[in-house]
Amino acid sequence: MPQKGGLYLVCTQDGTVVYVGQSQNIYQRWNGGHHKLAQLLEAYGTNLYISWVELPDWLLNRAENAAFDFYQPQFNLKQPPVV
Repeated sequence: MPQKGGLYLVCTQDGTVVYVGQSQNIYQRWNGGHHKLAQLLEAYGTNLYISWVELPDWLLNRAENAAFDFYQPQFNLKQPPVV
């Protein structure tokens, strides 16, 4: 994972997006233990993968909001605000 900002998608092996998020440093967000990691592992075990796209900081909130609208991921509790 990059030590850069971007949007990340947690997906099942069949490609279903179950969580979307954004971070100014994707590596640190996951290397430090993501707050959803335990729930994701409980539900899917290790049958998940994380994909990402690097984006500038000013675009992170809008990209996360658009991804939430498009994928409707089950592990996101609420729609992120557009700032």
